[in-house]
Amino acid sequence: MASSPPTIRDVAKRAQVGVATVSRVLNNSPNVTPATRALVMKAIEELGFRPNAVARQLTRKTRLHNIGVITQLFLSYRSFAHRLRGVQLALSDYADKYELVLYTVSSLDHYAERLAYIANHRLIEGLVIVDLDLDEGQKQMLHNSGIPFVGINHFRDRDWPCIGADNREGARVATQYLIDLGHRDIGYLGDTFESSYEFITGRERFESFWQTLHANEIPIQMGFTRFGEHDYDEALELSRDLLSQPKRPTAIFAMSDMQALACIAAAREMGLHVPEDLSVIGYDDLEIAYHTGLTTVRQHLEMNGTIALKTLIDRIHGEEHTPETLPPPEVIARQTTRRLDP
Repeated sequence: MASSPPTIRDVAKRAQVGVATVSRVLNNSPNVTPATRALVMKAIEELGFRPNAVARQLTRKTRLHNIGVITQLFLSYRSFAHRLRGVQLALSDYADKYELVLYTVSSLDHYAERLAYIANHRLIEGLVIVDLDLDEGQKQMLHNSGIPFVGINHFRDRDWPCIGADNREGARVATQYLIDLGHRDIGYLGDTFESSYEFITGRERFESFWQTLHANEIPIQMGFTRFGEHDYDEALELSRDLLSQPKRPTAIFAMSDMQALACIAAAREMGLHVPEDLSVIGYDDLEIAYHTGLTTVRQHLEMNGTIALKTLIDRIHGEEHTPETLPPPEVIARQTTRRLDP
């Protein structure tokens, strides 16, 4: 069986430089020393490496300066904007070198097509992947194209840099906070487990909620749980249904700030006072949580984007050290929760 043709990574290994350096040589970048350029060209000749049509197209005097961010098209998760702001803030330190290109996808099939387009056309220096996973073929495709990549997500068992908060720990501290305030009748409002993008955030947060109740010897009351699409109006309807029962929870953990605010709106519609009649805690610590006095779980969204971007820049420069990690999720107590009277 014939061996596969050499890749840009093979050239980098032979020349003992980073993939990004080989890319700069192929793109005729002036930011490569003559000695390094000679090493790369020698490796190319020895390996018989032939850039594909796209690479030949890129052999020009101008240098690419684009950083790509790819995410789902329907940005109902407000947390995305906060993470993206962190990316943009970090990118401002490199404003003279890089600019941001946003790719949005409407399905997993569209995501696969976008990745193939990005890899084949080599229009970016690096890629930030938000809340989406990579299979082995997709990882290899990006590796072969010489495009470094970093994830903004919560994956724990991946062999590529994934930077994000621990969903299970965040749900645990939220639930434990309500328990420590004396609540035992605790409701949950969250996303359905099924997702066209194969998100597992909702499942992880609910499972941790359940496990924390169990650890405190508090039985879960499934009549106090509601699941729906990640949407404010959907959360509003679910909250109305949940709070209209003869027996209501004394506290509700909503898996996002947006759903928590919908829950508070429903409670007020029904003449309930928050937190006197109902304590509510959200998750994310969006800017609106501060302005509305919402107790929530901070998962350091802006910092997440900043760390991801800086990690990606390091990888573009051939530095593949272990990335910085986020602080653990923490409860930010404001005005929507209270301790139950003894």
